[in-house]
Amino acid sequence: MANYECATRTNYFRVKDPEAFRKFMSRVYGGCELEVWEEKDTAGNIQFGFGCYDGISGYEPESPETADDDCDYGYDEFLEALQQHIAEDDAVIILECGHEKLRYIIASAIIVTSKDIESLDVCDIAASRAAVLLNNPSWCTKCDY
Repeated sequence: MANYECATRTNYFRVKDPEAFRKFMSRVYGGCELEVWEEKDTAGNIQFGFGCYDGISGYEPESPETADDDCDYGYDEFLEALQQHIAEDDAVIILECGHEKLRYIIASAIIVTSKDIESLDVCDIAASRAAVLLNNPSWCTKCDY
């Protein structure tokens, strides 16, 4: 049996409140230690990025007293909580690339803004583009086994 192995990385982006964002990110967890980077843009604004040599699983509640027993604070909840921190005119692009031996290779991008979340899959994008290049809208293929 093979294990899924991946790496996750974001672009650099701005947040509404850097201190609140740092506190939130200190509660995010995954298969290994999450790294958070900071740098200033040309205007002197703090930008953040994060990544890890695995996937992000979710985040821990701020305190046990505020935890909801019915909520697992998984990946979807992480994305929704991340939305609350993003500056109104910026976006986080979470890139993940992984594999399970050569059964499949996943490359995805999740775009998170303060108002929307959208997921893109490289296999779907490539297959759609191949259908256009072949001038055959019904063309399809299998990229994994």
